[in-house]
Amino acid sequence: MRNSTGLVLCVLALLTGFLIICLGAFYISSGSIFSCRGNLILAYLLLPLGFVILLSGIFWTTYRQASESKGMFSHVFRQHLARGTPALATVDRPYFYPPAYEESLDPEKQTCPAEGEAMDVPPPLYTEMDLELEDDRDAHREAPPSYDESVADGVAAASSQDAKRQS
Repeated sequence: MRNSTGLVLCVLALLTGFLIICLGAFYISSGSIFSCRGNLILAYLLLPLGFVILLSGIFWTTYRQASESKGMFSHVFRQHLARGTPALATVDRPYFYPPAYEESLDPEKQTCPAEGEAMDVPPPLYTEMDLELEDDRDAHREAPPSYDESVADGVAAASSQDAKRQS
């Protein structure tokens, strides 16, 4: 009987807390309609009270569940200690998996060339917009314009746009 009474009280605490929070939220939402100061004060008292009751119900339910299961936990824990240290299960790696980290450190088994061997070969030329290889024949050999020329072009373009707007 004690067990079912405690369960009913826990559920009642959770439900009561939830309903008090809902009631406080209703009073806050209806406070703007009725402009009643009493409802607003009551709402701000009901919200924290509802949260406290709801959290109390949550912790009380958790405590009850843990205390009921305490015998089971201690039984499993005693069995685990009686067995000693468990054997560590390992899995053999098939040959098609990449090598283990320790094996990859071995310089004889590395497939990449050493750093010094590939340093004298320059990388291929790429365009700015995509990663397609650029032909050496099409490479632009002319120098970029100087800063003064590029600024003068920008000023001329801006003045021509201003002239178009004014006319």
